[in-house]
Amino acid sequence: MSSIIIVGDLFPTEQNNHLFSKGDVSSLFGNKIVNIFAEADFCICNLEGALTDQLERCRKTGPIKVANTKSIEAYKNLGIDCCMLANNHVTDGGHLGTIETMKTLDEANIQHIGAGENIDSIKHSFVKEFEGIKIGFYNVGETMYNKPTKNTAGTWLYDEYIVCHELEKLKKECNYLIVIYHGGIEKFPYPSPEIRKRFHRMADSGADMILSQHTHCIGCEEWYNGSYLLYGQGDFLLQNFAPGLTDTGLIIELKIDNGNFDIIKHLVKSTENLYVRYAEKQDLLAFEERSKLIQDEDFVKKQLQTFCDRHLYLYLKAFKSPSRLLVKLSKYFPKTYKWWLFRYKERDIMFTLHTLRSEQNRETAIIAIEHLLNL
Repeated sequence: MSSIIIVGDLFPTEQNNHLFSKGDVSSLFGNKIVNIFAEADFCICNLEGALTDQLERCRKTGPIKVANTKSIEAYKNLGIDCCMLANNHVTDGGHLGTIETMKTLDEANIQHIGAGENIDSIKHSFVKEFEGIKIGFYNVGETMYNKPTKNTAGTWLYDEYIVCHELEKLKKECNYLIVIYHGGIEKFPYPSPEIRKRFHRMADSGADMILSQHTHCIGCEEWYNGSYLLYGQGDFLLQNFAPGLTDTGLIIELKIDNGNFDIIKHLVKSTENLYVRYAEKQDLLAFEERSKLIQDEDFVKKQLQTFCDRHLYLYLKAFKSPSRLLVKLSKYFPKTYKWWLFRYKERDIMFTLHTLRSEQNRETAIIAIEHLLNL
C-alpha cells in the first residue's frame, strides 16, 4: 500500500517565520500531522509565496508573501517532496525572487512544477510510479500577477484548449491523474458555474482527481463521471485573515492498494497565524451539506449573487470613469490627456488592472454589476 499526501497553501507568517527557519515542525504542525507526513510515500503542498533573500518585489495590489530562504528548513523537515508553484504569490518576489525560490527548492531536493524563469521553461506535470501504479500530476492556475513572458518568470496559466489537450495526452501515460488547480473565488465555499464547468471539462479530458486551492476556505466536493472534484481544499498554514472561515483546511490522502484508490480527508485547524493542528473533532457535516447543495444550481447562484453584491463597491470604484468635463478636455488636449489621472491613486489603477486580469474578479464584477442594472 502507498499513500500520497496533498495539502493546500503553506507559507510562513511574521509570527512563525522563526520556527520555519529552525525547521521546528513539531511546534508548527504538531506530532499528529508530522506523523501523517512521515508515514506517507509522497507529500505535496502549494508553496504560496516566494522564498527569497532578494529585495525585488512584484508591483501589485494585495498582500505580498515573501519569506527568507532559510524558511525551506520547515518544508524539508516536514517531508515535503514536491511544491506546486502555479499560484498568484510565487512571483511576489519579482523575477529574481521567483528564480531564487526554484533554486532554493532544487538545493533542498524538493521537486517543483508550475513555474519557470520564462514562458518556455515551465514544467507543469510529471508521472511518478507507486508499486507499479503510475500517478500523473498536473499543476495550473488562474491569471493574476503571475503571467510569464519570454524574459520574465511566471506560472502555468489555464487555457482550456491547451490544458484539456495536455490532460488527454498525460492520462495515456498514467493510471490515475491528479490536477491541482489554483483558482476559484476567495472566501466563497461553492464553485461558480464557470469553475464547475471547467472542472467537468478537465475530468472529461482524463483527470481522476481535481483539487481547487486558492479560495482559503473549505468548499465542497462532488463525484462527476467517476472523477473526484474538490472545490476548495482550504489552507494548510497561511495568514489567517478571516477567522472561522480561513482557519481550517483539509489534508487529502490518496491511498493506493492493489490498483484501488481510496480518498481520505483529514481536517486541520490553524491558530493565531502561528501553527496548525490536527482537529480533535473531525467534523465535516457542513462540508457534506454543501456538497449536497451544489447540485441545486439555483441555490448556488443565489449564494454567489449575494457574495458578489457585497463586493460591488470595489468594482464600481475600480471602473469609475472620469467626468464628462475631463473627457471633453482630453479631446481638446490629447497630448496631455493623462493629467486627469491625478484623481486616481496608483493603487486604484492597479486594482482596475487586477480586476481585468483576474478571472475571479472579472466573474464576480460582472455578476454584481449585471444585478445592479437588472440585466
